[in-house]
Amino acid sequence: MTIATFALLVTPEAEVIPVDLPADTGERLTAMYSLIHCDNVDVVALTDQLDMWLDDEGLYTQRVNPLATLFAGRFGRTYQSYHGPVLLTGGANSEGDTLPLTKDQVLALLASLADF
Repeated sequence: MTIATFALLVTPEAEVIPVDLPADTGERLTAMYSLIHCDNVDVVALTDQLDMWLDDEGLYTQRVNPLATLFAGRFGRTYQSYHGPVLLTGGANSEGDTLPLTKDQVLALLASLADF
């Protein structure tokens, strides 16, 4: 049984919005494109269990996302700022399938907002 992928959408306006992405890989990518407002997504592995999905061309087409940049900096990804809306997911399994965020991951990410 395939389940939907729970993720957090982080907007450039510092909104953090919970979303359920479709279980089907093709439908999930279509949903990601829509949520991130892009034609091509890229992924930054923040940890082995936390991925940040973003617009592959966002550096050129979208404005800076300060919150996403701070999240990435927490995990050592300080070499650039990140642009546009991003999706945070729970990494990938051994087959490369995107995993949902766990309840503990969501709570930790939300708690870290208090430090910003």
